[in-house]
Amino acid sequence: MADESYEEPHPSPGSVYETDQEVIEEAVRMLRELDDTPLHQMTPLFYQHGYEELRMLTSELLRILGSAPRD
Repeated sequence: MADESYEEPHPSPGSVYETDQEVIEEAVRMLRELDDTPLHQMTPLFYQHGYEELRMLTSELLRILGSAPRD
């Protein structure tokens, strides 16, 4: 018999993601997008923006794994 009290875990307050699955899917999408970026588009702004997005996603992924970073 299935546990009917189960709820999909939700990201931290203030997160732009609605579910943990959405966080995982966004991480996979972002890595593919970074891998597919042509060399001529890899500017300092590209790296700055990519770093910030990866930092936020990594924080969410660590929370999902139960190892949220301390502020």
